[in-house]
Amino acid sequence: MTGVEIAIIIGLTMAGSIVHGSVGIGLGLVAAPALVAIDPGFAPGPLLLAGQIVGIRHVLAEFDGADIDAWKRGLLGVPIGVIGALLVLELMSDKLLAITVGSLTALAAAMLLGGWNLARTPRAETVAGAVCAFSSLTAALPGPPLVCVYADMKPSTMRPTASLLILSVTSLGFFALLATGNFGSHEFELLGWLMPGVIAGLIASRWVRPHLDRLWFRPLVLVIALIGGLALVGRQLFL
Repeated sequence: MTGVEIAIIIGLTMAGSIVHGSVGIGLGLVAAPALVAIDPGFAPGPLLLAGQIVGIRHVLAEFDGADIDAWKRGLLGVPIGVIGALLVLELMSDKLLAITVGSLTALAAAMLLGGWNLARTPRAETVAGAVCAFSSLTAALPGPPLVCVYADMKPSTMRPTASLLILSVTSLGFFALLATGNFGSHEFELLGWLMPGVIAGLIASRWVRPHLDRLWFRPLVLVIALIGGLALVGRQLFL
């Protein structure tokens, strides 16, 4: 790692952790495009595990606000998403993975910027669980499908509910990645590089959460993610 790359890693993971610590998702959405350009190994495993440091905070501090029924219905779809993701990972090159991460990031950001949401029904919650698992293990982006379905929840409900489901996905997915050779010593090293920014962002998010009603906060984050996703795809296609 060069000094510039280390600074980028710490800066982006801190920014992503602030968003994740405030909204309930966002580490992968903000940080994945640039980090995958530095080293494709950052996704899915290291970024996904790093996000759980923030997720554990939401579960422990706000568990009483979680929608347990929504979490249980989401769990029903998780095995399908995990199996699909593992099949894709076995067939995908590093370049294709980078393009996938960038494309999914840009698509998710554009959808959320456009205000697209789904009606929250039991079936939609189950499908969201499957898509969450798939996007978690292929691109370290578990949050967008949950935000689309959980859009009617208050932030204090969305944070622990989404975190419970993502923690469940990560627990199952981590061992699946290990078993299939998609998480090894290199990925553990990359996870270590993420930790300083993640912890700093989690601490800083304490002062951001009270200001979630500011109209500029969420669109700014999503615009940054959209630009980052498009830039990553462009880098892989044209450089």
